[in-house]
Amino acid sequence: MSEHEVRITPLAPEQFTPEQAELVGDWTHLVFSRVVVHHPGAYRNFVPHIKALIAEGKIPPRDREIVVLCMLGLCDETYETHHHRTIAATNTGMSDAEIDAALAGEGVCLSDFDRVLIRATQELLRDQKVSNETWAALGERYSDEQKMEVVFLAGLYATMAMLTKSFGMPLEGESEDYERIQSLRDYG
Repeated sequence: MSEHEVRITPLAPEQFTPEQAELVGDWTHLVFSRVVVHHPGAYRNFVPHIKALIAEGKIPPRDREIVVLCMLGLCDETYETHHHRTIAATNTGMSDAEIDAALAGEGVCLSDFDRVLIRATQELLRDQKVSNETWAALGERYSDEQKMEVVFLAGLYATMAMLTKSFGMPLEGESEDYERIQSLRDYG
């Protein structure tokens, strides 16, 4: 499969069943929604999980984006990387240099704690476990609930990379789509 081969074609909103239309709601401009809704049961369960971690999470938004961008960079993922680079990370106040560093997993503009988050993310992908040393370093700033959230976020975005790459999710094509997506997302 080439990187850009679409395997699951995004549904046009007029193709939605009533159930799919209810599930997607206002998110019709998002290719992710129009692809995943092919499986309404998975959509019904997976999308609230994303929302719980992204919009309702306990770790600071910028820290969340460090974990997300690092995992997406490690997975060489395009679709979610584009969204997080242009919308989510920017909304948290990250500079282009910080975004690039988080994606690369290194950079002089990263703080010591950013490096701890990156190390945790790298360990999770490589070993499926945060080392004792990194767990303790996370604990210098985070509660147990927040440390757990780092693991959930890293796992979620490894899964997101599997979905977007396996389904061949194309980027949204028109600028008004991004404006609409931007208006619906609250990553602060």
